[in-house]
Amino acid sequence: MTEREREQSVELGSAAPDITLVNAEGEVVRLSSFWVVRPTALVFVRHFG
Repeated sequence: MTEREREQSVELGSAAPDITLVNAEGEVVRLSSFWVVRPTALVFVRHFG
């Protein structure tokens, strides 16, 4: 693991950073806008092809 990867990694059980994402409709949303309403799971799906 590189130094940069170590700095950006999130430990198991720790809170996720409040990042900005683009939703399926193309709107920019903050991750915190979801978890203030209810618990949130963020899943990244890798696409090959």
